[in-house]
Amino acid sequence: MKKYLIIPLALFAAILFLNFNTTGKVQTYTSVTSPGLTIPDDVQKIIDNHCYDCHNANSESEKGKKKLDFDKLLKLKKSKQAGKLSKIADVVKEDEMPPAKIIEKYPEMALSAEQKTTITKWAEDAANSLFN
Repeated sequence: MKKYLIIPLALFAAILFLNFNTTGKVQTYTSVTSPGLTIPDDVQKIIDNHCYDCHNANSESEKGKKKLDFDKLLKLKKSKQAGKLSKIADVVKEDEMPPAKIIEKYPEMALSAEQKTTITKWAEDAANSLFN
């Protein structure tokens, strides 16, 4: 009788383990704010899933880290933040980000039309609101 209980419990535990450890990192989507700049949850989710791997302080991509480091974005002066936000909007509109090479290798990194609109609108609105 115990054998019949152990197998389903082991399978259940394995499913739970795999479900929570497929990516190896914990995703949290919370609004990020600094004086004058807020990254809403929906935008943060896009950044976390499509941008952050290459654009953070610990990235292996030196070029990505140099061009934009999301870890430092909120610490920049307003004028620098506005410039970075405008650049984000431009490269997303022009389909330069994520790069074609990355999308070829990892198709799931491609941004949907809705995600492009969301991040572009946020970046443009945030850049404009920094000085209003």
